[in-house]
Amino acid sequence: MVNIEAQSANDVLAFREWRFMDRITTALLEEFCKENELTGLKEDRQFEHFACFLAVYRHHSETFDTEDVVVADTGIDGIAIIVNGVLVTDVDTVEELAQRNNYLDVTFVFVQADRSASFDAAKIGSFSFGVADFFKEKPQLPQNKAMKDAAEIMTAIYKRSGKFSRGNPSCRLYYVTTGKWVGDTTLETRRQAAITDLKGTGIFRDVDFIPVDADSIQKLYRQTKNAVHREFTFADRTTVPEIVGVTEAYIGLLPAEEFVSILKR
Repeated sequence: MVNIEAQSANDVLAFREWRFMDRITTALLEEFCKENELTGLKEDRQFEHFACFLAVYRHHSETFDTEDVVVADTGIDGIAIIVNGVLVTDVDTVEELAQRNNYLDVTFVFVQADRSASFDAAKIGSFSFGVADFFKEKPQLPQNKAMKDAAEIMTAIYKRSGKFSRGNPSCRLYYVTTGKWVGDTTLETRRQAAITDLKGTGIFRDVDFIPVDADSIQKLYRQTKNAVHREFTFADRTTVPEIVGVTEAYIGLLPAEEFVSILKR
């Protein structure tokens, strides 16, 4: 029997969410927060950063600060805008990439983080509604500064639609929770509805809604640890068109000295 003294209904809810996190996910979260100096945050905020890291890493495996993608507003906990392989955090970078590469290959990544032990159809609905509202010329939902900054970048991208030589942007929604995705009919219907609604806007080449449960969290985190990292300058490159099962791919030229130095590390 567990006794708690709750100051409010929110305290009770927070306790229940904590109680549902399994010991492995909790250990991985603690490890991530120690490595990224996030131990001073409340656990729900820590989990937002953790979820954003796991989702965005699938599309951008270079080092990045989760502070640049956590927004926590309008049912959305994180937004990452990846242009030509670069995680864009300001409008000027969009113009620089457009001029340098003469094309824009864009992926929008949205994250919802929820520590509860199950997926929620209502939260899927609010998440997808928030994403759809984000792309409207006149959003209905009020936006905090982080959301407004991301929307400004998004607007700058679509103003340069003539540079979409490889197709319209891709859109990826990640609903991350410590529960288990079992293909529940109601949840799957909501998921498919979210995809259909966003495809109906006509501004994406493809849309996907990815449920990430406890097993997936653990798998994704281990993938970040097992990856081999090498940093080098790869300026003379072009993005390879999307390939099933491949997050990012490039083709280009690399000086022999640079290639040799990579092998030696």
